[in-house]
Amino acid sequence: MKTYPEQSKTSRQLQAERTKHNIYMTARKLIADKGFDNVTIEEVCRTAGISKGLFYHYYKSKDDIIIEGYSECDDYFETHVRNSLSKENFLDRIVEFIDYQILYADKLGIDVLIQAYKSQIQHGNDFFVSEGRSLPVILKEIIDRGKEKGDIRIDLSTDYITNFILRFSRGLLYDWCLHDGNYDIKESAHEAVKRLVELFRIEQISKNPSN
Repeated sequence: MKTYPEQSKTSRQLQAERTKHNIYMTARKLIADKGFDNVTIEEVCRTAGISKGLFYHYYKSKDDIIIEGYSECDDYFETHVRNSLSKENFLDRIVEFIDYQILYADKLGIDVLIQAYKSQIQHGNDFFVSEGRSLPVILKEIIDRGKEKGDIRIDLSTDYITNFILRFSRGLLYDWCLHDGNYDIKESAHEAVKRLVELFRIEQISKNPSN
């Protein structure tokens, strides 16, 4: 749905946004309370006080609710994370950054994350791998600054390092889903990413010239 500056919105546009928000919040609460598979679109519509036709005007399926919830991650990174990163060494800052990614997923909850991955696989939505998202954009900025400072090796492209790290972090989250969230993802991921970023330390160029 197209958004407009607040002061230029018509009453119809404002009502549309309120309706969509009502559907979204109703569905999210029901899913949080009962689990994704135990909530039907009919129940969402009944609880929200809308028709099924109105639901399908805004969302194609329950999966779209999950993806929209996860897409709020980008707003979170823009408004809360971008200016909160404080580690002086930029390899440490990458770890700090991925810590935020894992923390966000943990707060969403394992059920939401599992459904988000299912939706990506079943319906082919390219949200997770879109290069225009705040997640890869901010990570690229960190890597570029780390190269300028001399913390991060320059023989590998920023795109390569960014994709390498995000594939790794998505893999960590996927493994957490496979284990139904039965271990501490924050602690496990933090240790794993600390080990991973050592591959990109500037000294590695001389140790591994063929890389």
